[in-house]
Amino acid sequence: MDAAKMKKIKTSSLSASLTKATRLGMNKKSITRLLTCLYLFFVSASTMAAEDISADAMLAMKASERLLLDVRTVEEYTKAHIPTSVNIPLSEIETNLTRLSDFKNSPVVVYCRSGVRAGKAIALLEDNGFTNVMHLEGDMMGWETENRPTNKLGN
Repeated sequence: MDAAKMKKIKTSSLSASLTKATRLGMNKKSITRLLTCLYLFFVSASTMAAEDISADAMLAMKASERLLLDVRTVEEYTKAHIPTSVNIPLSEIETNLTRLSDFKNSPVVVYCRSGVRAGKAIALLEDNGFTNVMHLEGDMMGWETENRPTNKLGN
């Protein structure tokens, strides 16, 4: 099938779908919103492409052979953090890629408070060649819910 016929089929298929949606009471604005939501869903899902790792599995790894990366703010880290973690806030990941380069092929376990910043950090690391990035299941909220030990800095 030539390109012109394919284009005509795709166009007519899209037109038919829009016509059906309009008959169902969806106006152009509703359709646009729906498509935007679907797009955002798939984009956000792709940022969390890294494998989740449980706290127990992460703790079973030798601390010297993995990096536990806390991407929360310095203030959050100071209040409580997971022992052996290193704090590099999400806003500073790009400027610290050289510092992290020793871990490009080592396990890097990333966490934040609830997972949003961790997802963004994971995408940044993977885009910069990190090959073994994982997301800590439950993040800091899950860690604290399970009453696991934390370290505090300062008072």
